[in-house]
Amino acid sequence: MADRLDVAERLAEGVPAVDHAQSYVRACHALGYQHPDLTAQPAQLRDWYGTEDGLDLRALDRDCAELRAAGEAVTEALRVQRAQVAELAAAWTGPGGDAAVRFMERHCDTAATVAAELRAAAQRCESLRDNLWYLVDAKVATAIAVDDGTQAQRPAWLAAAATVITGVGDRQAAERVVREQVLPYVDNEIRDDWLTTMRSTRDGVATSYDMVTERMAAAPAVLFDAPTDLDPGCPPVRPAPPTAPPVAVTPAAAAASPPPDPAPTA
Repeated sequence: MADRLDVAERLAEGVPAVDHAQSYVRACHALGYQHPDLTAQPAQLRDWYGTEDGLDLRALDRDCAELRAAGEAVTEALRVQRAQVAELAAAWTGPGGDAAVRFMERHCDTAATVAAELRAAAQRCESLRDNLWYLVDAKVATAIAVDDGTQAQRPAWLAAAATVITGVGDRQAAERVVREQVLPYVDNEIRDDWLTTMRSTRDGVATSYDMVTERMAAAPAVLFDAPTDLDPGCPPVRPAPPTAPPVAVTPAAAAASPPPDPAPTA
């Protein structure tokens, strides 16, 4: 049995069952059986089964642990900061101290929001991890169970299917087995139970991802205030407007003195 969260190993356990089902479907298709989700291409059942190939739930599990650790780190930092707010309130009194305390309290409130969202993100990712594993595990179990239901007939059915597909052997007898025994199995168990499980797994995986991403996208944006002037009674200091550079004044030419009065005549 595959280790929990080992998707590749768990999927590998169901591959022989899928190969058997694929052989049956190909043989039926060679005799005229048609279904858009089973016979559109030679390896269609393998494609249905492999929709979760490459899914790494162990990487997601590590992400969950890192989110948990980040939430714990922020929570511890918040605890230290709240203690510092109390010390600040005791050490700094007056309007400026009150403004500083209010600023730090707002900072703590924002940090608390961040810590809560980190914890929520960890929980969502853990739920996603568990849901995905359940879907993959159930899919493999269904594929194996459907195949095991014909365990007694399997050798004869596989031989008949191979003869119909390759043309090697007693084709007439093989066609009779496929038409009378294999085709009803394909049109019932494979088309109904098997295919329904593959579809629901694919849709369930997509829905699980969508739910988590939508909830994370809906998380409120947070903004830490930047300290400016902490005294509510003091207007903010604004820089003085630039003064114009002094203009050199060139003195005007001195006005000509009036001519002296003429000397009196005799």
